[in-house]
Amino acid sequence: MSYDAVDFSSPTAIVLGAEGQGLRRLVREKCDLMASIPMHGHVGSINVSVAAGVVLFEVVRQRRSVKSAAE
Repeated sequence: MSYDAVDFSSPTAIVLGAEGQGLRRLVREKCDLMASIPMHGHVGSINVSVAAGVVLFEVVRQRRSVKSAAE
């Protein structure tokens, strides 16, 4: 599933995996769902701090959208 298809409107814990290796099996089994950031062009991977920024931006974008709709 793509990260932007995840519903971040409810309380959420975000677990980030290592570049290349991802999450360890036991951690992955405890997660409710797995999401990824699609790569396009010549980008093979991004570091975990960039991935965190991308995902957290999406969380804030969705929560602002939900808050605006409620007002």
